[in-house]
Amino acid sequence: MIQKSQINDKRITKSRKLIQDAFLSLANKSPFENITVKDISESANVNRATFYAHFKDKYDLLDSFISDKFMTIVSSRISPDAKLNEKTLRDLIFIMCDYHKTVGTSYIRLYKSANMLIDMRVQLKLQDIVQNMLNNTRTCSKNEEEKLELITVMMSSGIYCATKRWHSKGNLKDASAISALADEILSFMTSWLTSALD
Repeated sequence: MIQKSQINDKRITKSRKLIQDAFLSLANKSPFENITVKDISESANVNRATFYAHFKDKYDLLDSFISDKFMTIVSSRISPDAKLNEKTLRDLIFIMCDYHKTVGTSYIRLYKSANMLIDMRVQLKLQDIVQNMLNNTRTCSKNEEEKLELITVMMSSGIYCATKRWHSKGNLKDASAISALADEILSFMTSWLTSALD
């Protein structure tokens, strides 16, 4: 027998999915800045109170959607206890290529209209992942924290921006192109990282 809490969980999950699906449908028709909470609620056939029970505003909804998509791609390839090394850096490059390809193709209008918001959110997520890998690789003293934070920002931004640029130029069509990009980025990053950590 289904308990009341399970029914509520199913309702919560269902209404959240309805809201997300309505948002994506609207985002395929209109620029992000033109979409309102009222539009999303009406399209999802829920009232605005239900929307606000799940999300603070449309930016929170966008953030949730992007974070979910990105973390789904990441979790399929990198474990939370992964260490920063050449293999995990290569994995991150491939993940970012997959991400740009998936989001840039499947959600093209949203990707274009909310580009800066999406970029900022994903770069912060990527930065957290690189920071976590670096923390798993070595312990640092208080004096090293700022240096390691700078390394994290530079690496995550470099990976994000390089893969985004290659995607926007149409250079990430096949695995060999992605592998070539990974080799280019890795040759620079591994030598730079070795000297930066010394």
